[in-house]
Amino acid sequence: MKSMDDQKLFNRSYILLSLSGLIVSFGYSMIAPLISPYGVSLGAGLATAGALAGIYSIAALVIRPFGGFITDAFDKRMICIVSTSMICIAMLGYSFASGMVSMFGVRVLHGIAFGINGTVNIAILYDYVPKQRLAEGIGYYSLGQVVSQVCGPALGISLKDRFGYQKLFLGISIMTVLAVCLLFMTEKKEAALNRERVHISFHKLISVPCIVYALIGGLFSLENGIVNSFLLLLAKERGISGISLFFTFNAAVLFVIRMSVGKIIDRHSLTLIVNVSLITSIAAMAAIGAGQCLWVMLAAAVLKAVGQGGGQISLQSACMKKVDALSVGVATSTFYIGADLGQGLGPIICGEISDRFGYKVMFYCVAVMIFAAMAGFNFYQKRTLGRGEDDVISGINEEVL
Repeated sequence: MKSMDDQKLFNRSYILLSLSGLIVSFGYSMIAPLISPYGVSLGAGLATAGALAGIYSIAALVIRPFGGFITDAFDKRMICIVSTSMICIAMLGYSFASGMVSMFGVRVLHGIAFGINGTVNIAILYDYVPKQRLAEGIGYYSLGQVVSQVCGPALGISLKDRFGYQKLFLGISIMTVLAVCLLFMTEKKEAALNRERVHISFHKLISVPCIVYALIGGLFSLENGIVNSFLLLLAKERGISGISLFFTFNAAVLFVIRMSVGKIIDRHSLTLIVNVSLITSIAAMAAIGAGQCLWVMLAAAVLKAVGQGGGQISLQSACMKKVDALSVGVATSTFYIGADLGQGLGPIICGEISDRFGYKVMFYCVAVMIFAAMAGFNFYQKRTLGRGEDDVISGINEEVL
């Protein structure tokens, strides 16, 4: 028999986990724009400084499957505490790193910790929120990431200018200690089900039923990657002033969407929600490709936020629905692998397209790519529903709970 607290979304453990995640997200956002300049200040060239920034994402991508395996094989709460502690150590390491060798080591440690932490933090929500409100819980939890992405970079740069790099990193390390303390205050769940086996196999590293959803979800990350990489250059080429408002509009609308979309996702068809999200994303990419003035770009920012806000959470929730309680970790890590690939490979591939054909063709190509993915998604959903699977995300498999 479940207690009343188990039926509440905003229960004590969920709130503590969300606050801890907010602190970690803020720490990452505060240092993200400073790593390359910090490398230059330590004597690195621009190429080395760029590699210093990129090695983090590579380490996170490589560790993702193992992060999912560890999450499923052991106590999720303890893995969450350990990985957050590793982030704390990495932040302290930045403060004391004296050269490129030590900085690369710290960046790899931070990437590994982030790859595990991002996976286990979402997987542990499965233990702390009512299963019929899973998407809503993920939506509210992810608000912390949105807020940190909006406020964190400017705050980090301001504190660096006032106190210097070392004190900034030390301060974030102390903040992360608080995040660890909050995790110790969460409820300890029974971990017996998570220790079924500790043998590594392909299916414990990659969740095959989640691959299609992970690849579709990766397209929203690809959008982020190319917009962050090329929008300012496109605006400069076209003489569009005030383009920074794009990011403000996008973040504001995304925040509003994340506040409400979870309830919608938990009650409606996955196929419908993802199709609407993909259509709005196609419109956003086409608008950026064709846009010659600021208002068109701002409209594209709104469309992009609507697509991303609904698409990512619905697909992530659906991945967790695809598996039982013993495999939530690998389902989550598989979804994030798609996001990592989109974020990492998107700017590289699209950069080649823009070099040859220009920004307009590049954004049009992304729109066509999303349209093709939508066709593939609907074909997959038709086959899935034909096998009798549920199309409502709230139908979480609770057979082993």
